[in-house]
Amino acid sequence: MKRLKRLYFIPVLISLLAAFLLIWKLAPAAFYSKALLIALIPLILLVIGFRYITYQRIQIIRNQLYQIFHALEEFDADEPTKVEFEDSPFPIFNELNEYLVELIDRIRTDFQAHKQFTQNASHELQTPLAIIKGHVEILLQSPNIGEKEVESLAIVLQNANRLSKINSALILLSKIEHQRFVDTEQVNFVAVADEVLGNFHDLIQIHNLEIRKEYSEIFEVNMSRTLAEILIANLVQNAIRHNVSEGFIEITIDSGSFSISNPGEILDIKPEALFKRFLRKSDAEESLGLGLSIVKRICEQSGLEVSYNHTKGQHSLHIHKNTN
Repeated sequence: MKRLKRLYFIPVLISLLAAFLLIWKLAPAAFYSKALLIALIPLILLVIGFRYITYQRIQIIRNQLYQIFHALEEFDADEPTKVEFEDSPFPIFNELNEYLVELIDRIRTDFQAHKQFTQNASHELQTPLAIIKGHVEILLQSPNIGEKEVESLAIVLQNANRLSKINSALILLSKIEHQRFVDTEQVNFVAVADEVLGNFHDLIQIHNLEIRKEYSEIFEVNMSRTLAEILIANLVQNAIRHNVSEGFIEITIDSGSFSISNPGEILDIKPEALFKRFLRKSDAEESLGLGLSIVKRICEQSGLEVSYNHTKGQHSLHIHKNTN
């Protein structure tokens, strides 16, 4: 019924067209122009009115869509502000708005539950792990303990430390994915790289590694400085862990990219799989399998791209700005 009402103008147009054709056929030539004008005036007014009504309805639809897009763009699951939409003369938009409000509320509830779980997991896991490590260290200092017991306790302590690191790394990944690092600035990768290398100086010396720097220009990115430090620290730590005896770490920086390379055997892993969580070369390694996952998530959040390749006996990781 509503659709038929919207088409009320069609019989009117047909009637006007029929009247115009009749006048054109029967009226003398002298009256053609006058009759044509009389017939066309209401037709033109009707068309103008129809176009105006159509334009107004299109404007309403466009404004409704802009309002929805703006609300979705400004939506932040970490903010308690309720999302509301204005009533629309179109029932379909009111139904869509109701669905979006329900969906947004569900997303916010799930996000808050996940956030609370992450915070609880951090506290509840770290406390018993610290207790375990403390008691194992006390037992290791006991004068009456045997050699086999020492070996067993050392394994317990090693795995407790590993579990603690995994817990911290997963919490860090969760914070990155939930965009908890919101303070951004123009970060100079040259300055951050030198600072991180200084922090790893002792470890680099222990492994007898040479540091090679090729800084042709400054590479700056608008991102969280904390994330930039974590990013480069993970790359340097990865280069130390997968290096060779008396090898080197080469860092290359120009205006558009940051690269880090080190010698090492080719990995029996597809390059795209390196950035998956808990992927390691072997179970015996100390690696948590999370370092490159953290690198990738930081790059994705900061508008960067990361890639890996192995050429001429060297592992290389390249970071550059996303051009898309």
